[in-house]
Formats: sequence, C-alpha cells, structure tokens
Amino acid sequence: MAAEPVARSKVGEQRGAPVVQWAQESGELGGVLTSHRQLTTLLRRGGHEVRYVDTGSTSRAARALLRLPLRRALHLFHITRLWRAIVLAPMFAVLPGRSVLVLHSGSTAGQVAAMRRALRWTLWQALGAYDEIWVVNEEIRTVLPRRLWDRTTVVTPFDSSVDSFDARSDGEAVPCGARQPHALAVATNAGQAHYNADLAIEVGRRVAAEWPDVTLAILAYGNDGPSLSPLRRLATEEPWVSFSFDLPPADVAAVLHRVGTFLRPTAWDGDSIIVREALASGARVVASDTAPRPRGVEVAPLDADALAQAVLRGGAVSDGSGITGTTMSSAATAALERLRKH
Repeated sequence: MAAEPVARSKVGEQRGAPVVQWAQESGELGGVLTSHRQLTTLLRRGGHEVRYVDTGSTSRAARALLRLPLRRALHLFHITRLWRAIVLAPMFAVLPGRSVLVLHSGSTAGQVAAMRRALRWTLWQALGAYDEIWVVNEEIRTVLPRRLWDRTTVVTPFDSSVDSFDARSDGEAVPCGARQPHALAVATNAGQAHYNADLAIEVGRRVAAEWPDVTLAILAYGNDGPSLSPLRRLATEEPWVSFSFDLPPADVAAVLHRVGTFLRPTAWDGDSIIVREALASGARVVASDTAPRPRGVEVAPLDADALAQAVLRGGAVSDGSGITGTTMSSAATAALERLRKH
C-alpha cells in the first residue's frame, strides 16, 4: 500500500511552551542539519520560541545550558550515534517539560548489533529516560524493545511545508541553469563505505558506453579524512568526474538543478533529505533497492550494472510504500499538546 501524502504542518495551532533543539549545528551532519532547521523554521513561523544547544561543541553547549528556559519546555535531542543517548539520559530525565529523542541514522540497527550485551542493556534502560522517541524509518522502531514502541513515532526527516535549502542556508538564491540529461551526481558523508560513492563511479563508466558525454559530480561532506582520498584521486584521474567537499547549500542546490540523475547507491537509509531535495529540483533519482524510497525514486539492485541500466532505461518506480507521512513538525505539534495537558 502506498504511503499517505506527507502531512502539512499545523505547528502554529499550539503555542506557549518553548522548544529546545539539542543538535550539532556544524560538523558531520548531512541531512540531519537540514531536518532540524526545517523544523525550527516551521516552529518559529507558528510563533514558538526555539533555542538551540549545540551538542557538537562542549563550550557552546555549556553556554547554551546557562540560558535554558527554567519553565517547562519541549526538548528535542537529535542524534545519529546511540552512545549520546546513554550519556545524556540522566540530564533529560530531570529537565522540566517533555523530552524527545530523535534517531536519524539508518545505521541504528547495526550499532545495536555491534554492542556487547551489557552496553545494549544500558542503552535500553537509558531510553526509558525520554518521554518520546522519534525514528526516521520503521526498521529503527523494530530494533527497539517492544515496551518502548508505544512511545515511538516514525517520522519523515523531510517536510515539504518549507523549502529545505532556505531552512539550511537562510534563503540563499539557487542559481538556475540548463538541465544536463547526461550529468550524474552522488553524495557521500566522509567517504563512508555504505554510501558507495565508488560504485557510482562504476555506474558512470558503464553508462559512458551509451552516453560518452556523461559526467559525475561527487558531493562529499562531513569529516575530510583518509576515506575521501581515493575519491579525490579518481576525480583527478578521470576528467568526467568532479569532486567537491562541504559545498554551501546553494551550490548543492545548483548541482541538483543541473544534473539529470542523482544516484543513491546506499547500503541502507531510504527517506533521506538529499533524495527529497533532488526530486524537488526536478532531477531523476536512481537508488538502490536496499530500503524504502520516496515516491518517484527509480530503484534497482545494489549493483553497478543494474544501476547503470536503470539510469539508461529507467528503473522500477517506488510508490512510497514504507515511507511515513508523519512530519517532525506534526509530531512536534502532538508533543506540545501532550506537554500542555500534563
């Protein structure tokens, strides 16, 4: 069954309690940054006071803690690494108001599987400190203990009620240019293996047999470490491959408005911000079939030949099944209402 359309926000209907976003505001973030900034944009449009605690900086976090509202608030804690939920659980257990843990990463199941039994037990106990848990796909919810399912909501990290580039770049203009049908792009966080940027290069090589003018733009971000070196080297060796690191959001938007196809050959994830941005820009999206994908994404097996054929001849089109219609803004509306009642 196809997923219901993403709901429009009614954040403005609930006012009063302040909202505190606990999140990294710089660093290895990817779509998480866009996601919580979209939510902040909508909350502020609705008249809510929104503050930030930058969990990516000890000094900035300490200064923000001194300015936290003393009255009851809705606290939203955005993470990709589960150990953070354990470390900060005692604080969130005593903060006045309502606390929500937002689990963004498709690697959550793998993180849990890699934990020793004692650490996993500690995690399950720590999660009890949070009033609610929001997860960005159904798989994450199924990993959690059943006793936590009643307080867990599956949300989409993307909200069509606000322009994602405006939310993360303060309204920078998006340069417009002619669409180049044979131009491809792929995104990778620090060159991590599950993004399979090297596979995108193999896809480009196979596509070149029919599209000799094919190009591939590698959009890297996050930690500029040794995992990116092979991609940089390939970009210097292959004239049709370009490499960029931490492009400003407006420049990322320009790439997505220029390329014909955005590749997403990931080993997991699904409803990612960059995929939604590419679709919204008018680009085709060809992705691996390793996870549910938003409506309109063309999917193929995680294989260079299969993905290349999908680029050249089209792939099976996702109907959005497995992707929730609950936005973070609508989940925030419900959480604020529960806070008001209690």
